[in-house]
Amino acid sequence: MTTLRLGYGPLLLLLYQAAPISVQQDSLGRYRIGVGYATGQWENEEFSCDGQLLSATPVRHHSVGVQVDVWPENNVRLTAFGGTTSQSVAPNSSYVEPIAGPYRGAQVAYEGPKIGVGMGFTKLSGVDQSLGFAPYLRFGNIDGAHFRLDLMTPNPALPSVAWGRLGVGVSNGHLRRPGGFLGLGFGPFSYNTKAAFLGELHFPIARHLTAQLHGLMGPGEQNMQWTMGAGLQVDFGR
Repeated sequence: MTTLRLGYGPLLLLLYQAAPISVQQDSLGRYRIGVGYATGQWENEEFSCDGQLLSATPVRHHSVGVQVDVWPENNVRLTAFGGTTSQSVAPNSSYVEPIAGPYRGAQVAYEGPKIGVGMGFTKLSGVDQSLGFAPYLRFGNIDGAHFRLDLMTPNPALPSVAWGRLGVGVSNGHLRRPGGFLGLGFGPFSYNTKAAFLGELHFPIARHLTAQLHGLMGPGEQNMQWTMGAGLQVDFGR
């Protein structure tokens, strides 16, 4: 009898090692608060009626702000953001439409497993229009690779990052893992409509803390257009 009981130990150990273990991927919380800062340079271009370049003025800019994302349901995202931005131009430069002061915006989106669609608004100080629309469209897995199109994309430092983007995103959903975006980005359309290369990256650095990086670079008529930014996002709630 003693020998039989002693044999239970190795048998139980073997069964434990052979049994399938359920592993769940760590997910972000329903509430996410981010802060961000970005700086860079746009080019304000003016052309004559026959298409001749009259001026190409470099515009330096800086923006800092905060963003809140709420997921009341797995397929519903609510976003609100705001901050302040400043800009500067060289003395005796041509007139440049000012984009400086507070900014704010909001967006609501359906985030399905294979498709996402949303609409919102953005208000920037100094821009003639009272409100700008912020549409969003995604095709593909939100937690994998997908194609996406954004205009006035919600961002804590929006005026100093891409005002519109088109390209491929990776892991921009619920799972806590590295991801980002690669594609084309655009600056203020009142300055010019030139496309630039855009790259974004986010990656977890602690249990509930994610780092975010942003970079854009492209040519102007006479001046390089570029932006760089960084941010932190905290997630909580289940």
